[in-house]
Amino acid sequence: MFLENNNYSKTALLGKTVLITGGGGGIGFEASRAFSYMGAKVIIAEIDTLKGKQAQKLINNEYKNENVDFFQIDISDEKQIDKLHEYISNRYTKLDVIINNAAVVPMGAIEAVSISDWDLSYAVNLRAPVLLAQKFLPFMRNTGGIIVFVPSTGAQPFMGAYEIFKSAQVELCNIISEEVSEHIITYSIAPGFVKTDTAVKAVEVVASSMGITSEDFFKAHEEYILDAELAGVGYAVSVVNAKKYNGLEILSSQALEDEGLIISDATKQDNIPHQVDYDRLILLFTDISNTFLDQYQSWQKKNLFQKQFILSDFKKQMGIPAESFKKQLETLQSHIQNQKWDSLLNSKDMFIKWQSFYKHQKKLLQSYEKNATQLANDTKLLNSWIDTLQGIIDVI
Repeated sequence: MFLENNNYSKTALLGKTVLITGGGGGIGFEASRAFSYMGAKVIIAEIDTLKGKQAQKLINNEYKNENVDFFQIDISDEKQIDKLHEYISNRYTKLDVIINNAAVVPMGAIEAVSISDWDLSYAVNLRAPVLLAQKFLPFMRNTGGIIVFVPSTGAQPFMGAYEIFKSAQVELCNIISEEVSEHIITYSIAPGFVKTDTAVKAVEVVASSMGITSEDFFKAHEEYILDAELAGVGYAVSVVNAKKYNGLEILSSQALEDEGLIISDATKQDNIPHQVDYDRLILLFTDISNTFLDQYQSWQKKNLFQKQFILSDFKKQMGIPAESFKKQLETLQSHIQNQKWDSLLNSKDMFIKWQSFYKHQKKLLQSYEKNATQLANDTKLLNSWIDTLQGIIDVI
């Protein structure tokens, strides 16, 4: 197993109880393996009895323990979720983690997917995570807990009946994060493009609708493909660092990188020695960081609704709250004054996200600013910030 080959801690989640829906196969199965390896008690909630029992037996035999439990359930049925809640409440003293992994994957053009499939997608991909939160939040509040959502990237052609409800999990996560952050940690983790049996079947429909072959589709997305085991391990190790991800949307690969289990191509590239124009870097960084600090102060003076909208949008785009980003910039400023360059040179991803945030703002601007002169002026200003950040990205 990947974790064992990397000598990862077998006690990292010892004493934790994890509920994972759809844990009988694919990524869910690999995540269940990883949780069990790390010492957690795992409840596989799976609609397919054969797959669920096989997963339970395989994992328990692999680690020679009884860490994995199985509960047969159709999560589109609220009454069955009630029975799952009753089962866990009676059998376990606490529930530490919920992984909303189960999914149905209807594919095809809007008019080609039956309304019954749209209804089922809603029931499994969105309604069930809401119900699980409603049922278990009171149970988890007393001891604390973690709720993990597994979204998709957003609506894509011929994937709407799946993507719309899966991407909505991000907003559900954000709302829960705001409502119960004192008691519950919640975040979203996307697995990446994983060639499970379900994914292969879905791609056949999408590729056909696009007029290409499945092979062409996979080739076009090959840089995003992640092994099922690595995706599942990413789910599990993200729980170890759950506090770090609270309220955020991450990828399995990011969780793996943060634990030092894989190295990204970008990091490999960054390790190549190169000459840095520090004088130019200081000028650019000072300019753009002061710009943000001024913006942050102006956001604090806006009315409650405007302030909440801006700060929520910033967190969604950047992956961290504006207050945390402000502190990060102030720390970098301090490092520059002391000529400690490593932290700045290793912040390329941050500058890329920051630039994307301003590009996002520019796109929003086009939709709400009706005054042509003001639109031109604000667009010019945003472009200057985007260019400054591009200059920093190019230098480092």
